[in-house]
Amino acid sequence: MKKIILLLLITHCSLHISEAQWIAQNSGTNQNLYDIEFLNEKTGWAVGDAGVVIKTTNGGINWNYVPNPTPTLSPNLWSVEPIDSNIVYVTSSGDFIMKTTDGGLNWRVLHSCPECNSSTKGIYFLNKDTGWILGAYKVFRTYDGGKTLDSFYVPWFTNFDIYFKDINTGVFCGTGRVFKSTDRGESWINTNVPTSGSFPMFRKLGISNNNIWIGGGNPNIYKSSNFGENWFVSDSTIGAFGISFINENTGFIGGGLNILYKTTNGGNNFYRQRTDSSSLAFISSIDFVNDTVGWYCCAVGRIYKTTTGGEFLTDINFNPIELTTEDYKLYQNYPNPYNSNTIITYQIYKSANVEIEVYDNLGKKVKVLVKKKQSPGYYKEQFDGSNLSSGIYFYAIKIDDKYVESRRMIILK
Repeated sequence: MKKIILLLLITHCSLHISEAQWIAQNSGTNQNLYDIEFLNEKTGWAVGDAGVVIKTTNGGINWNYVPNPTPTLSPNLWSVEPIDSNIVYVTSSGDFIMKTTDGGLNWRVLHSCPECNSSTKGIYFLNKDTGWILGAYKVFRTYDGGKTLDSFYVPWFTNFDIYFKDINTGVFCGTGRVFKSTDRGESWINTNVPTSGSFPMFRKLGISNNNIWIGGGNPNIYKSSNFGENWFVSDSTIGAFGISFINENTGFIGGGLNILYKTTNGGNNFYRQRTDSSSLAFISSIDFVNDTVGWYCCAVGRIYKTTTGGEFLTDINFNPIELTTEDYKLYQNYPNPYNSNTIITYQIYKSANVEIEVYDNLGKKVKVLVKKKQSPGYYKEQFDGSNLSSGIYFYAIKIDDKYVESRRMIILK
């Protein structure tokens, strides 16, 4: 009998819960944020929708908007790469790449192609001059800080993150795939992550030495211990999009509904963190400057910080509540992917207050399908997604006001 343990915070704690929380910071923007990177405990950058570039020099106490030349037709800034206190690179839609050499006071456009139906989403620099910028079907390489950009074909189209461990060897992730190069990014081979034919949305690479972790919308976290030569499923229950590893043992993964997990044994086990229950935003990017201080960003300008390593049970009293899969079952919707309508099925084994809710990939609730007390039985609910745009959505079941399981579904139009 499979058991699911839910950990619920006791309302009145006698200990110092503020020391173990992820604390929300005011980013100064209500735009979605897609990437956050810190140089040290004081200086960090974040980028997002509508050309938003924000910067902090006091650890996130204050975030200031940084004017920049992002064109109107390329509003989404996907990645930021600060090299030092002055040099910063940013990527956007329309293969737009810009750089500052004075901490954001002035910017230079390195590349732009408004008519191109592609985005440069991933960026990684070994030093201030040598780096790679990942786009759809191509990767740019520079040895002179972006003055010259060589481009090479990459065998995929929806690409997100890139990393090079040295001048020759690097990897990048796209939807359902991780590719590897051993010739400075000039050619790429599929590393064959065992996704069983599915296409999880691999957005971020988690890397420490030769170890790579990656997750998508499906429940699996995949790991390679030899830099992509072989892969195995590290965890098969949670899935994730944002991901960051501090070292070979300690890392964080996050996804929809502002849910964050931590591992301290290299991904063999993940433990849910105490995050802001009032926000159901999508966790897009996570960054740590050491093993205790870190940040993550998500939708509507939300940024969260920890100074205690995000510890799960440190100074917090929790009550374990035990549910079993004999209490309920939540099935995968069918069809999936779908165009407009799909069927969500579930089974209840004892009378309970049941809620079925649908969220977009930013954590915004878009529909409540069910909210009532139900007797034991097998239920089907039709969900009409004709008024929603293409993308990844989640549906969750609550039993007696407690979230117990969620699944992913995809709308394709």
